[in-house]
Amino acid sequence: MSIRYHNQNTGDVVERERADARLDMLPNWERLDSDETPEAPTPDSVLKRPQASPGVALTSTDGPRATVEEEFKEQQEDAGDPPDRSAPKDAWVEYAQKRAVSDEERAEIPSLTKPVLIAKYGENPAT
Repeated sequence: MSIRYHNQNTGDVVERERADARLDMLPNWERLDSDETPEAPTPDSVLKRPQASPGVALTSTDGPRATVEEEFKEQQEDAGDPPDRSAPKDAWVEYAQKRAVSDEERAEIPSLTKPVLIAKYGENPAT
């Protein structure tokens, strides 16, 4: 006779020849009686969280970080259009500094080559 286990999060039912210590230990698995029908799955808290697109952070609109993010956003909007590809590297560095979203990024910009600056800030700059 096999032992049936039910996953309360996904609704999966598995059978084992003997007791499975791992499934017995996990809180989302339960043993079923031979004639028992499992209940419908109940999603865990991860599935109940608000979802965002990949790469998009859910940030608060309050606090010091939000103020800094708003300043960066305004600075980016004031950056205008990128310089011509033929413009000197200094023009690209100045433009990239306005587009940067963090102090770490700003510190890195002078060490980047002109082709990298053009690729990162000139092709399709993030809005």
